[in-house]
Amino acid sequence: MTTPSNTAVPAPFGWCHWHKGPSGTAVLVDLVEENYGPGAALYACAPCREQRGLLLVVEQAHEVAYRDYLLHTTDCEGCSRIGRCDVGGRLRDIYQQALDEAP
Repeated sequence: MTTPSNTAVPAPFGWCHWHKGPSGTAVLVDLVEENYGPGAALYACAPCREQRGLLLVVEQAHEVAYRDYLLHTTDCEGCSRIGRCDVGGRLRDIYQQALDEAP
């Protein structure tokens, strides 16, 4: 009889869009947005990320800048629908620049 302490945990299943095969290390590296219909999420395994220099989505400059911008504007009394405080404006500009430079 098996008990929780002696059963192996199955490896997580994922798909790598770069080598087009299954992977236990695949993580989200790109989001493809479409003007029509659903977009797509692309995943890459650890070896493919290393070989191609791919970053996790949460590590990409535009995602980091957007997260910083959202965190600031959520708590800032000077930021509203009408406008942004100086810090909020600078964070928005950093986000826009990172978007323009994103691959």
